[in-house]
Amino acid sequence: MAGEPLSGLPPARWTASLEEALRDAGTPALPFRLVRSDGRRAVVRVDTRSLPDAKRAWNRLEGRVGGAPLLVTRQTWGTLVGAKAWLARPARLDSDGGRR
Repeated sequence: MAGEPLSGLPPARWTASLEEALRDAGTPALPFRLVRSDGRRAVVRVDTRSLPDAKRAWNRLEGRVGGAPLLVTRQTWGTLVGAKAWLARPARLDSDGGRR
């Protein structure tokens, strides 16, 4: 799955933020791996069975600054090929001003 946070994060902070969001959401520890990041955007590998819980925890609105989620999930893929291609492309602005 791929997404982006409110601001750019170094890889170690990405991992820590995602782990913290899981704890804050009360989600049992689920395995994930940060595959690649470019500051504002990242690709995270999550087991298919854990995907709904991961999305719920990482896209939560409660407890975030200004009601914004920690992570906005942009896409999910069955393989990493499409995710890495997404990350390699420059971010585009959505019609609402958000980045994609």
